[in-house]
Amino acid sequence: MMMLPVNRTSALLLTILTQIKALHHTQQVHAKVILHGLQEEVLLGSSLTNSYIQSNRLDLAAASFHRIPPRKRNRYSWNTILSGHSKSKNHRESLRLYNLMRKDCNVDSFNLVFAIKACVGLGFLENGVLVHGLAVKNGLDKDGYVAPSLVEMYGEFGRVEDARKVFDEITLKSSVLWGVLMKGYLRYSSDSEVFRLFYLMREGGLGIDNALTLICLVKACGNVFAGREGKSVHGLSIRRGFIDQSGYLQASVVDMYVKCRLLDDARELFQKSVDKNVVMWTTLVSGFAKCERAVEAFDLFREMMLGERVLPNQCTLAAVLVACSSLGSQRHGKSVHGHMIRNGIEMDAVNYTSFIDMYARCGNVQMARKVFDMMPERNVISWSSMVNAFGINGKFEEALGCFGKMKSQNLTPNSVTFVSLLSACSHSGNIEEGRKQFVSMTRDYGIAPEEEHYACMVDLLGRGGEIGEAKSFIDNMPVEPMASAWGALLNACRIHKKVELAEEIAEKLLSMGSNESSVYVLLSNIYADAGMWEMVNSVRRKMGIKGYRKPMGLSAIEVC
Repeated sequence: MMMLPVNRTSALLLTILTQIKALHHTQQVHAKVILHGLQEEVLLGSSLTNSYIQSNRLDLAAASFHRIPPRKRNRYSWNTILSGHSKSKNHRESLRLYNLMRKDCNVDSFNLVFAIKACVGLGFLENGVLVHGLAVKNGLDKDGYVAPSLVEMYGEFGRVEDARKVFDEITLKSSVLWGVLMKGYLRYSSDSEVFRLFYLMREGGLGIDNALTLICLVKACGNVFAGREGKSVHGLSIRRGFIDQSGYLQASVVDMYVKCRLLDDARELFQKSVDKNVVMWTTLVSGFAKCERAVEAFDLFREMMLGERVLPNQCTLAAVLVACSSLGSQRHGKSVHGHMIRNGIEMDAVNYTSFIDMYARCGNVQMARKVFDMMPERNVISWSSMVNAFGINGKFEEALGCFGKMKSQNLTPNSVTFVSLLSACSHSGNIEEGRKQFVSMTRDYGIAPEEEHYACMVDLLGRGGEIGEAKSFIDNMPVEPMASAWGALLNACRIHKKVELAEEIAEKLLSMGSNESSVYVLLSNIYADAGMWEMVNSVRRKMGIKGYRKPMGLSAIEVC
């Protein structure tokens, strides 16, 4: 066979490299390159490097790149290997190669973007600022690729003002650039700023030609529970044709509906989705469980595992345990526990704590304690859950002992710990200990009482018959009393038949816009207990006029 001239051989091999995709074909061409002694040619070496990157063989790509003599490497060859490391999120090596490259050739928009991404991936803000300075020096800071990367970098590091400065210096702002800025504000600033940026973008005459802007908007709607606005964004994404193109946008809309408690809308979109991954399933299961639609949460979980064959993760199982707790279904909780053990799913602190809570709410405090003892590491949250487990099951001494052991482990209790402890005092009627712990919370640990702590104290005093002290406690609160505190006192009035005070509290709760139906029902029960049947009829007439109905009382019991 006649040997082709070197330049013709190189051209032929380059042509072949542009047409092949399989790894073994690339390796065959590579063998020909070595056979003809062409491995030091920069164009062939760069093309081989790129082919290996496309085949996800970064090791072979790096070997091919390093065979190119340093004196022959150009910006194309450097950018090729940098793109491979950037694509593989090998940020440390990417930054190292970028610094080596600067000794051989000048920067351009491509390698600057790779360097910026590496700085973000490594958390190196100072290096990112240096790259920004180099971009300014070379007149590339307003480049269509570099500018969005700089805005995103500052947004990722929470430097939204710096991101805004870079943004404001750009004359022609694309909708992608607006979306990148919104993403930064969404993470580290206010949701209202995201909406303001969107309106500014529309006032500037820009349309929406990417999914990122819509994702930021729909997430902002979810964060502020703006369901109506979220529906508008969903409609906009349908009209622009993005909802069917972006699985991440679909997942964001589902998450928004769940946060806004629009569960039927969430399920409708979910059912239309092509890519029903474990994250979307978990979002939906968790939403139904938290919104007290536990049966439907279980149905979704069964469909996920048996119908769609999607394996749950730790977050999915934690969500299902919330449903188990709300139903008081220890049998279902045990089946989830068994599934995790059989399938070797490693449990984290959240899962252990969820099991403790589930077993405790199902009345099996012994099993809750067993799970607690199995934990390899216990944090403040897990200890607080165990204190709560004893408390809600009427085991005050054990709850107090658990709290003491927690402190002996040099763990500092937090606000959640004291909610659990005060609740235990309330369940046991131990007023003195409750007073002592409430004072200790602020005095010894510097924890400012929150709404739940005040409500626990009012409930404790009210249940114990100290109605006057409970009322005085509310009147002397350093903050405006919330509905939970007044509601606890109203319930105490029902227990101890304090009709006049109950009327006063009910009027206050109604003026606060509290759940009117539950207030009317409780007030009706107080009148009934006192034998004031005319007042009972009067309250029920008001409920009828307002369209309220007494909710059906339900109890959960598991038949084994």
